[in-house]
Amino acid sequence: MGWVRFFAEWKFQAGVEALERANELSPWNATANDLLSRVVVYLGQFEQAEKLARQAIELDPLSYEPRASLARVLWLQGKLDEAEASARKAAELQPTASSSHRWQVFVNVVRGDGTAALREAQMEPDDGYRRFELVLAYFTQGDHRAADTALSELIAKDKDRLAYQIAQAYAWRGDADKAFEWLQISLDNRDTGLQSLLVDPFMYKLRSDPRYRTMLVKVGLPVR
Repeated sequence: MGWVRFFAEWKFQAGVEALERANELSPWNATANDLLSRVVVYLGQFEQAEKLARQAIELDPLSYEPRASLARVLWLQGKLDEAEASARKAAELQPTASSSHRWQVFVNVVRGDGTAALREAQMEPDDGYRRFELVLAYFTQGDHRAADTALSELIAKDKDRLAYQIAQAYAWRGDADKAFEWLQISLDNRDTGLQSLLVDPFMYKLRSDPRYRTMLVKVGLPVR
């Protein structure tokens, strides 16, 4: 119920409350811990999200999802080495999972290591996410021609599924107008990726733009 409220209905507070209740009822349930971690992180509650993800891993050490959740929250906090280690363990546990190399790519993009980001992107099992990750990796590497080609392919093949990722790519490249254009498309598509807008480091360059605050309000996220 909490997952549906948060991700399907975009009723964020109701979703959090339902998942908190689930966690109260079953504190030793790994899934209850992991799902709550995955929603509170989008509201900027990093310490709580990290605690919950670590508890989920303790309860189910061989589960892929909590490892990926922990990688996400560690990356968002700038704990890059820990994030990469958790992401690698997640990929080891479930190597064919969709976007199983995303956090490794993101870590190396933030580090400015385009070569490592490209290596990880090329191992991504999901075709759409691979295209997205290649855009970031090539741009970080300084190969703007390859980045443009990858972005064109991403838009041509994945605009209906990965509109938010296209917005991320434009934001990271410094093209605010295109980023906001694709954020609006994400909103029109009810793309759940948009729910990370408040905390997404790839969107930091947009924060001084009045359109960023407006978009937060449209999504229903807290405005800081």
